Amino acid sequence: MTSPSSGSKLLSRRSFLQAAAATTGSFMMSGEPSSWGSNLPYERTLRDRLWMWGHDSGSLVKGYGIGDKGTDIEPAAALEYMGIPNICMVRFTGTPLPPFDEYVKQFAKTKRLTWSFVDGGKNFTTEEKKSQALDLATRTPNLVGLDMDDFFIGDAVPKTEGGEAQAHLSVAQVEAVTKELEVAGRRLDLSMVIYSNQLHPSIKRHIDPVDAVYFWTWKARDLVNLEDNFAAYRRIAPAKKTLLGIYMWDFGEKKTIPLELMEHQCRLALDWLKKGEIEGLIFHCTPLCGMKLEAVEWSKNWISHHANDVVRA
Repeated sequence: MTSPSSGSKLLSRRSFLQAAAATTGSFMMSGEPSSWGSNLPYERTLRDRLWMWGHDSGSLVKGYGIGDKGTDIEPAAALEYMGIPNICMVRFTGTPLPPFDEYVKQFAKTKRLTWSFVDGGKNFTTEEKKSQALDLATRTPNLVGLDMDDFFIGDAVPKTEGGEAQAHLSVAQVEAVTKELEVAGRRLDLSMVIYSNQLHPSIKRHIDPVDAVYFWTWKARDLVNLEDNFAAYRRIAPAKKTLLGIYMWDFGEKKTIPLELMEHQCRLALDWLKKGEIEGLIFHCTPLCGMKLEAVEWSKNWISHHANDVVRA
């Protein structure tokens, strides 16, 4: 995540139709390959709805100058440390390099995995990264979706009145991707990142074809407007499956996030999850989990405390 907050009151919306899984509370992989993909329903505990935003170890050193070799942690180790079962792997610095088969062995016990193909990495084209991800999915049964990170450009305002929102792919290109998601007898989900400063009505045309949206607030100081911004998003996409992004470091202003803002966003997220307003939470990001940051440790304790909270099916 390498890029970039707007506003009004949370709208009630439909409860999710997915049935709760008749499985145990463990987040170890337990299904046959045919059970994975978008048909894998969530369980009714908070923990099963938790994801991490995954970057290769050392990515923040390279991309942001945060951390050092002494704090490097592999993504799967970060999942174990935080007690989170699912991960969105985003290669914004271009690593890991393909082939990925050895790299993804660390995710053998991960319940759900997604893989980026729009992500800021410069060493391959978007088309090449999409092909790599689809190929990996044929051999990775817990890979359940493809992600488009930092999808919109700037504030997403169209260059011409009535035109498409500025984005890395056109609406037609996104629609074409949705036709390529049948892999090894299952259908992958397609998800995109939206920031709270990109809530121009024109983004709806790009949102409509995707399966899920990841909603993020880039600058921590804008979290005070999270309720209003999320309500504004819901006026654009009232029924779209949505996961709320939870930063544990203020990347927008390159500093720690105050614990009162961590508590604020997590309290709202849990409330919305219990009401069926959102599908899950994504904690950002795996390399931070080796740095003993106050916000990371607070989040780890919050997850442990609420892991077995029951949420809506």
